[in-house]
Amino acid sequence: MGSVTDLHTKQRRAVIWAGAALLSLALLLYLYTLDNGFAPGELVGGDLITHQYAQVQARPSNAPGYPLYTMGGWLWFHALRSVLQAVGNSLPNPITLLSAYSTFWAILALGLLYALLVRLTRSGAWPNGNWPLAWLISAFYAVTYFFWYYATTTEQYTSAIAQTLAIVYVYLLWCEAAKFSRAQNRLLILLAFLCGLSLAHMLTVAFIVPPLVAVVLWQQPRLLRNWRLVVLCVVAAFLPLAAYWYVWLRGAAHPEWWGQGEWRTAGEWFWAFVSTAQGRDELSWGLRSSCALFANGFPALIWQELSLPIVLMGVGGIALLRRPLAVVLYATLVIYLVFNWLYRCANWYQVILPAYPLLLLGVAAAADAWQHHFRSYSWRWLHHLPAMLLAAAILWRAALSWVPADSAHRPGDTALDRATVLLSQPLPPAANLFAPVADALALDYLIRIWGVRPDLAVVSSSQAGDRLRAGEPVFATYDVAPVLLAELPADLPLQRAGAGPDWLELALATDAVALPAVDGRHEVIAGVTLLGYAVQPAPSGASVSSQPAAADVTLYWKLDTGWPENLGISLRPTTGGNFLPDPAGAPGAIIQVDAPAPVHGLAAAGPAPLADAYRVPMPADADGILLIIYTREGDDFRNLLELPLAAEQPLE
Repeated sequence: MGSVTDLHTKQRRAVIWAGAALLSLALLLYLYTLDNGFAPGELVGGDLITHQYAQVQARPSNAPGYPLYTMGGWLWFHALRSVLQAVGNSLPNPITLLSAYSTFWAILALGLLYALLVRLTRSGAWPNGNWPLAWLISAFYAVTYFFWYYATTTEQYTSAIAQTLAIVYVYLLWCEAAKFSRAQNRLLILLAFLCGLSLAHMLTVAFIVPPLVAVVLWQQPRLLRNWRLVVLCVVAAFLPLAAYWYVWLRGAAHPEWWGQGEWRTAGEWFWAFVSTAQGRDELSWGLRSSCALFANGFPALIWQELSLPIVLMGVGGIALLRRPLAVVLYATLVIYLVFNWLYRCANWYQVILPAYPLLLLGVAAAADAWQHHFRSYSWRWLHHLPAMLLAAAILWRAALSWVPADSAHRPGDTALDRATVLLSQPLPPAANLFAPVADALALDYLIRIWGVRPDLAVVSSSQAGDRLRAGEPVFATYDVAPVLLAELPADLPLQRAGAGPDWLELALATDAVALPAVDGRHEVIAGVTLLGYAVQPAPSGASVSSQPAAADVTLYWKLDTGWPENLGISLRPTTGGNFLPDPAGAPGAIIQVDAPAPVHGLAAAGPAPLADAYRVPMPADADGILLIIYTREGDDFRNLLELPLAAEQPLE
C-alpha cells in the first residue's frame, strides 16, 4: 500500500515539475522572439496597432471594443511600465510590453492544455495522467506557427484560446464532481461565467457554448427544475456585459475616437459601435465550393500547420474520449467549419484558432490508447512510437516556425527609425509637428504611446494654421513643408527658419527671433550676411549617404533682399585640410553637401536672422568641415568664401 502511495506521489510531482519546465521553456522562447518593432505598413491600421493604442490609452479597441481584454491590457501595460521605469530609469519599449500581454495569455493557454491532457490520459499505468505524452503534445503546440506568432505580438487570439480551454477544463471538473452537490453547482456557475466572457471578448469563442449547454442538459436534465441555479447561471453568463460601460464612458468622453461616421450623440455612436456594423459588412455571405474550401482557409490551414497525420489522429481520437466531451468537441469543430465556409473562409481563420488545441485533445486520447494497447508487447518500440513521432513533429514544426514566428529585431521593422531621429532634434516644448503620413504616424506613436517628448503634438494643416494664429510654433519636415505652406491661409504672416537638417520652423512674423550667441563679426558675401555657425554631432541613428557618422551644421544668415540666384552653398568634410573621396560616387567625386539656397529655398527675405541647417557625413578619418560659398556661371564655379568650421566655436 505504501509503495503504491509513494508511486502516486512521485507521479504527481513529475506532473508538476514537467509542467513547470514546459511553461518555463515556452516563456523563454516567446520572450526571446517577442515583437519589438514595426514594419512601415503596421502603423497605418489593423488589429495590432489598434490594440496598442487601446490598451495604452484605455480607449475602445476595434468593434465591439473588447472591453475586458482592453482593460486588462491597460492595467498590465501601466503597472509593468511603472516597475520597469523605476528599475531602469528609462522608457521601456511599449511594443515589447504590450506583446508580453499576449505572452501571458499564451502561457496560461499552454498550462491549461497541459492540465487537460494530463487529466484526459489517466489510466491504470498513469493514474495521475500520462505526463510525458501530455508534455510532448503541449510542446508541439507551443511551437506551431500561429500560436507562437500570436504569443509574441499584440493580438487577442491567445486569450481566446485560453478562454476556450478554460471552458473545457471547468466542464471536465463539473463532470467529475458529485452530482447535484454544491461543488458541482458552483462549477456550473463558473462555467456559465466563462462562457459569458465571450460576450465582452471574442464573440466567436461562444461557438462552443451551444453544444456545451446541450450536453450539460443531456447529462443532467433535472437542472432546469432548479430555477435558482438557472437564474444564477444566466446572471453569471451576462455579467461580463457590464464591461461595456467602459466603452460607453470612454467613448462619450472622447468623441475624437469615434472614427468615420455621423452620430448626433454618444448613444448613437455606442450602439453603432457595439453592434459591429463594420464586422457585419465583412461577414457578407461567401459560399464557397467544397474544392475551394479544402484548398484554402479552414480546415486546410490546420493540416498544413499540424500535419495531416496529426489532424487525422485528432479527429479519430476525439471519439475515444468520454461521449459527452466528444460530442462537445465534434460539434464545436463542425460549427467552426460551417462558419468559415459561409463567411469567407480564408479571411476568418484567426477566430477558430482554438480548434488546434481541441484537436490535440483527440491526439492525446489516440496516443494514450495506442501506448496502453502495446504496453505488454515484446516489441517495445511500438509502445513508444507515438512519443517518437511527437518528438520528431516538435523538431519539424519548430524548424518551420522559427523564422516566420520570430518577431524580434526583424530587418523590416524600420517604421520608427526616421521618427526617432526627428524627435532627437532640439525641438522646443509644446511644439507642433507636421510630417508626411508615414512619419506622422510614427511620430504620433512615439509621442503618445512610447512617451518620447509627450509635450509635442502631431497636427494637420488646418490645425497648424490654428496653432500659428495662437502664437505657437509649427515645425514641418522639409519634404512636406511646401505642401503645408500652400495649405496655410494666405493672410498668415510667417517667418521661416531651419530648425536642424530635418525641420523647417514656422512662426508668426511678428514674433521676435532669438539669435544664438555668435561672434559680432559678420561675413558679407554677394549681398548676404553670414552671422555665425554651430556644429554638433547628428542624433543617434541619423544616416547620411553610406557614412555611419554625421555632423549637424547650422549656418545663421541675414537676407535683406533675398538669396542671389547664382550663389551656392557647399559643406565638405576634410582630413588634414584635404577633401575626402566619396566611396559611393563616380571616380574622383568627393563627399559634399550642396544647396542652391538656404533652408531648401523656402526662406523668405527679411531683417530677421535665419537658421539654415545641414547634415554632413563624417567618415572616421574626417577632422574638420569646410564651408564654401560659391557662384555658378554655366559650368564655371568661383569660390567667394572658404571657411573651416570648428565644433562649438563661433565665426572668426
